Amino acid sequence: MKAGACIRKMPQRAGVPAGRIRPIPSLTPPRPAQPRTVSYLLPAVVLLAGLTASVAVSLQIRQVSGARDRDRFERLATQQADRIRERLDTYVALLRGTAGLYAASETVTRADFSAYVARLRLTELYPGTRGIGFAQPFRPEEGPALVAAMRTQGLPEFRLRPDPPGLEPSAIVALEPLDRRNSAALGFDMLSEPVRRTAMARARDTGEAALSGRVELVQEIDRDKQPGFLVYLPAYAGGAVPETEAGRRAGLIGWTYSPFRAGDFFPYVSIPAAAGNAPELAFQIHDQGQGGPEPAADTLLYASPAWPRAAEAGGPTTRRTVPIAGRTWTLAATPTAAFARDPSGQAWPWILGLGGLVTLALSGAALAQGRAQARSEAARLDLEEERNRLELLNRAGPALVSEHDVERLVQTVIEAATRLVGGAYGAFFERVPAGAEGNAEEVWRLFSLTGGPREAFTRFGLPRATNLFKPTFLAEGVVRSDDVAQDARYGSHGGMPRGHLPVRSYLAAPVVSGSGETLGALLFGHPEPARFGPREERLITGFAAQAAVALDNARLLTSVLHERQRFQAAVQAVRGIMWTNDATGRMAGEQPGWSAITGQSPAAYQGFGWADAVHPDDRQASIDAWNAAVAERRTFVHEHRVRSKDGAWRTYAIRAVPVLDEAGTIREWVGVHTDITEQREAEAELRESNEEIQRYAYIVSHDLRAPLVNVMGFTSELETVQAEIREALAGHPKAARIEGDVTEALGFIRAAITKMEALIAAILKLSREGRRTFRPEPLDMAALMRGLADAQRHQADAAGARVAIAADLPDIVADRLAVQQIFGNLIDNALKYLDPARPGRITVTGEPVSGTRIRYAVTDNGRGIAPQDHARVFELFRRAGAQDRPGDGIGLAHVKALVRSLGGRITVSSELGAGTTFSVTLPRDAAGAAPPLAAE
Repeated sequence: MKAGACIRKMPQRAGVPAGRIRPIPSLTPPRPAQPRTVSYLLPAVVLLAGLTASVAVSLQIRQVSGARDRDRFERLATQQADRIRERLDTYVALLRGTAGLYAASETVTRADFSAYVARLRLTELYPGTRGIGFAQPFRPEEGPALVAAMRTQGLPEFRLRPDPPGLEPSAIVALEPLDRRNSAALGFDMLSEPVRRTAMARARDTGEAALSGRVELVQEIDRDKQPGFLVYLPAYAGGAVPETEAGRRAGLIGWTYSPFRAGDFFPYVSIPAAAGNAPELAFQIHDQGQGGPEPAADTLLYASPAWPRAAEAGGPTTRRTVPIAGRTWTLAATPTAAFARDPSGQAWPWILGLGGLVTLALSGAALAQGRAQARSEAARLDLEEERNRLELLNRAGPALVSEHDVERLVQTVIEAATRLVGGAYGAFFERVPAGAEGNAEEVWRLFSLTGGPREAFTRFGLPRATNLFKPTFLAEGVVRSDDVAQDARYGSHGGMPRGHLPVRSYLAAPVVSGSGETLGALLFGHPEPARFGPREERLITGFAAQAAVALDNARLLTSVLHERQRFQAAVQAVRGIMWTNDATGRMAGEQPGWSAITGQSPAAYQGFGWADAVHPDDRQASIDAWNAAVAERRTFVHEHRVRSKDGAWRTYAIRAVPVLDEAGTIREWVGVHTDITEQREAEAELRESNEEIQRYAYIVSHDLRAPLVNVMGFTSELETVQAEIREALAGHPKAARIEGDVTEALGFIRAAITKMEALIAAILKLSREGRRTFRPEPLDMAALMRGLADAQRHQADAAGARVAIAADLPDIVADRLAVQQIFGNLIDNALKYLDPARPGRITVTGEPVSGTRIRYAVTDNGRGIAPQDHARVFELFRRAGAQDRPGDGIGLAHVKALVRSLGGRITVSSELGAGTTFSVTLPRDAAGAAPPLAAE
């Protein structure tokens, strides 16, 4: 899809079918906390109870206070474990998006990956990780190619480590942001290290995220080294996770992963500090693997700075198991000196000493208890609400990544976003740029809606860039209003239009693609005021960015599908049919093109069944040639006859190429059959006409030679009797003039005979060349050209010229004599027509121009050829320029005939006074050459 284009045409129906929309659970709105009734002990009861009651109450209060402290301490430990797990789940969600990028893209360059990670704003939104990377498996023999490819992408010092690689190596080919530490990791084979290899293998075989054990990261390049760990997520070809372990191993294209330095990660997930900026909780994290031994020094990942002093204090300690991506961490926690203990726990000494004030003390403790319970309940409800939101985000992420249908994707976005912010209504308005659909100006129209009927919006027409909508339409940021009816930005409308959905709370966010293009806007409303706050504003900002990435991916996939359709249409336009074979070279699946021309059913053409439709004389040769191309992993070029549905045999030219994945493994073969029946019939007729012309030329030249011999004989007789004529004319007054005229006439006759004989010999030579059978053989072209240059060295030295032969001339298989005649004539012409004003220089070079042809160039700095003579120099008996050199005008005509007979073509480019280049294009292998190309 072109940049700036709208997402799609306006839907004509009110609803969007569910299709493959992944269900996203509804977000349960938090219930307001109910205040608890606090009971007070009567002062009289306390006074009558006396000292015994005071002691009992004091002890009871102390126990209750301790229980509350322990309860809060346990909750903090659980909260700390949840924060660690939830943060790593967030990073896994990021890795899923990255894996989706690699699965949906045929090629992901370093620049593509860097731009993708930059859009995620890792440092700003997801601190604690070293970044996001991609590790690519490869075969050992592919190592040099991989290194070369990475260096061409702007990593000149990229190398494999270890080098040479192991039997099943991998390499880190992408890691962003690419700072000094991350640069040290590029090229490292994580499969070469047991701990990393175990996690990568588990991720590959299960299709799930896998956490590694404790390692020292490659990024630890300074003295301050920390324990580290990594999270891996496999990426499979096609995006979907294969059903079986064998399928997952075969479909693996690599691992997306995130490296973490423990000392950098855990501070970001620590529970916020209490008043005074001192942490209430000190903790240690041990890696227990899949349920290993008790925590020990070698399993310690991290200890918070407050742990040593807090552990020495001997306070209570608790443990939490934190299962993460296939491994188990153990969280050991203890309170610090800054732990906010229950204030009622400090009251028992005063109650014991001041029995008279027990009622007041108990009343204060009860009040404190009630307030603490209210705060605890509010915190619990907030945590539950936050957990629900996080669950919604975690489920929405994979749904957005995997959905590529734009309509269903947008419906998923608006439903998830509305639940995320707690709105009653949600709408996505698409931006239609000016001119995209014939519209003179940019317009915004409703694309998808949830929570209300479409007519509630469409009845009011398209939205305009009012004070309320303009900041969103210009992508200036999020717009939030606690009561839009009272908002000055909306007041000019005179209140809510009649029939409009009741909206008091308003929230809007633009959806901007990674390229900066505004795709649309998310608008939310609620009939109650003050329903959206700063938290909802932050949530929708991040979700809009995620939705923009998903929409970009969907548009990219649509563009790829359109390109595929264009390719198929192009194949049909050239009278060809396209087919595919599997990686082993066997035809499989639906092949509508092949069935259309042969009438074979899928069961008939499966495997090598297609060969039954090939002509019996061509069948085995076709199978052998195909198998050879598959075995050698090269382009397949062939020609054979195929039986059509009507029983007629038609000739087809075939070309097939292997389609490789990123690891260089053949994924499938794609080929095209092009009908060339009429072309071959025309060529046969042309060959027959050429043969008739050659026979005619031979007969004519032979018949001309007979009378020419008679003329030569009578001329010799006249020369013999010339002395007798002289004696007979002795004494005649005009004897001298008559003798001079006779001598001159005989000279003219002799010159005409010589020229006529040369022309007849040229015609005979061309006729014989046309009938000559060529015998192709492998030719060392550099040696052959040097031999031709040596043969004409005397002529070059006499002219003060130098002939330079390139040492890397590509070799071909062709008739030796024909090739020698072609290039011998071209070098001879170059020497013959040098410019005397400068030293002559002649060069012979060569280069491949396609998979099956080689182009050789003979270049000189001679006198050059006028533009109007470029085509005529190849005509028989035609010469160009000053006629100051001997020649009969058949050399280049002969060269052109030989080149065409070898299946090639010859062209000339020249500039008067600068020089000339003759380019000869020949098949690499004349034994299996394609039909001759027309000379230009």
